[in-house]
Amino acid sequence: MRSKYTYDESGVTFFYYALTVLSLVVAPATVYMLFGKKSSAAAAKPKTPKVRTRKPRTKSSTPKIKLALVLAGWALIFLLSYKVKTTEVKEAKMWDPYEILGIDNGESEEVITRAYRKLSLKWHPDKVGKDMKEQAGEMMAEINRAHKTLTNAEARENYEKYGNPDGMQTQSMGIALPKLLVEAHTSPFVLMLYGLVFGFIMPFYVGRWWYNSTRYQKDRILNPTMSTFFKNIREHISQRNLIELLTAATEFTEEDLKYRPSDEAALKALSEKIRRVSQVYALDLFTPSKKFNSKDSWKANILLHAHFFRVSIDSVELADQQQQVVMTALTLVHRGLLQISTTHNWYICSTLLMNISQMLVQGVYCYDAPLIQLPGITWENQPTIFKENKLYSNHQLMRLPAAEQRQALSQLNDKQFEEAIQAAKMIPRLEIARVLLTVVGDKAITPASIVTLIVKLRIANAPNKIVPRGKGVAVADIEDIADDDTAAIENFVSDYAKREKETKQAAPEAYCPYFAGRKDSQWWLSFANYQSGKLVVPPVRISDLASERVVVLQFQAPPQKETYRFHLSVKSDSYIGSDVMQEVQMTVVDRSTLPVEPPIVDDISEPEEDSIAAQMAQMRGQQAGARRNDDDSSDED
Repeated sequence: MRSKYTYDESGVTFFYYALTVLSLVVAPATVYMLFGKKSSAAAAKPKTPKVRTRKPRTKSSTPKIKLALVLAGWALIFLLSYKVKTTEVKEAKMWDPYEILGIDNGESEEVITRAYRKLSLKWHPDKVGKDMKEQAGEMMAEINRAHKTLTNAEARENYEKYGNPDGMQTQSMGIALPKLLVEAHTSPFVLMLYGLVFGFIMPFYVGRWWYNSTRYQKDRILNPTMSTFFKNIREHISQRNLIELLTAATEFTEEDLKYRPSDEAALKALSEKIRRVSQVYALDLFTPSKKFNSKDSWKANILLHAHFFRVSIDSVELADQQQQVVMTALTLVHRGLLQISTTHNWYICSTLLMNISQMLVQGVYCYDAPLIQLPGITWENQPTIFKENKLYSNHQLMRLPAAEQRQALSQLNDKQFEEAIQAAKMIPRLEIARVLLTVVGDKAITPASIVTLIVKLRIANAPNKIVPRGKGVAVADIEDIADDDTAAIENFVSDYAKREKETKQAAPEAYCPYFAGRKDSQWWLSFANYQSGKLVVPPVRISDLASERVVVLQFQAPPQKETYRFHLSVKSDSYIGSDVMQEVQMTVVDRSTLPVEPPIVDDISEPEEDSIAAQMAQMRGQQAGARRNDDDSSDED
């Protein structure tokens, strides 16, 4: 059967096609616009007071354009829906001779002839009035054709094969496109549209997506940056060198952060300010890096140290760039340098990077007194407070009675004092409530066994205590379980995953007035070998510690019998002076010290002598004895 393709003259099929395609695009775009990023944007807004803020970003016109396109899409959908509803669809009707004659399929020729004669008498033009002659002529032609089809053998065979008494006909297939698209006067414009879409727009966006995806790693850090970090980071590296390595990131050479000749004078003046402050208050004098001495690295280094020493920046543009540099540096520390260090199990290097994270969030230099995180405490009055009252940390301050607190901070006025106390209450005081090293199911740790480390952490000054959301089943507290209660420990570990989901907490926002963005308070738990200085397991990042949290880790015990010393360290990624550390000892003993396990009772009885199993066992025994005799004789030879 030959096919003939025709274009949609009425536009009905095209309306259906266009409505389907447009709905598949507009509906998901609307859902994404309404629910896609609203919650994350609201959560990213800081709620704590800020000393440094970023200038409001110029609102992009992209959201408005997207909204206009979505509204236009819905308007077009409603228009097409109206067209589909109101346009009449003419359904093609198959020609059926049986239906014309009013008989059932497969009737005999006698029945067919009788029906033909009956209809001929009714619709013959000579038998009807003048007003029906034209209709009667058409009907009579159909009746004659139907009769011929069913009585002529060749015509009937053609009808049964092809659906037409005249044989194979051309099949008409409609295409859901208007004929206007292929007419001669419009074809150049259609070709131009195809060329624009498939030759320029699609390759441009695919190429841009591919270029951006190959530039970044999965953690959204540029590949050249990670390459620089890998080549220059070392296990034994100073904190100053880590900061200099941080400034060598390719992110600081991007258009919005790179060095410009117009920044030269302002950067030199800022560098001199930092040098004078560091000479008075810091252990190290600020100097430019000798290894990473590009202009972009120099600029990033100056802006970071201005943040650490809280040196004011006169240029509004540079101040805004400084906050962007700080946020970028924090991401590079968490997702770049720290990942490399922990992959190598470098404990000291990882600890220094965690210190740098605290410095970036609080805007302080290393070895600063934790008290300087409070509002009103400055480089000038902090040494006096320490000298007169021996007050160094926030926790010391909060342990004092109210009258002594006011006396210790006598250099602050009443408003500053209230603000400082409120901020001190927000800074968490962490405690390690319980540490347990055990092999689940055993009462001793043997060589190469799988050791489970259970650590319970508690925020002593948490405003609200967590209440487990159980289903009425009492959950044992690890603090109440004895070290030798193996059954209770095993039950606790097996239920740990479920209990962790039930007690999931939202991380509180960190108090960081010198960090422009929102920062949630998070922690790193590290477990390192005291002798080797290596991490036993990669640090665990705790992002949901609001009041209490239990952490369960597993590692393999050393193969030698000995007493080992470990450092358990829990460090904040946002506050200085809130870290805790505890020494943990683990004694590895010989397996022979474990209690003897009861023998396994074998309930399988011996086979009877006459059974096939007994005969096969006897034959195996005889063959084994013969092999042993052969071996003995060969040894004697």
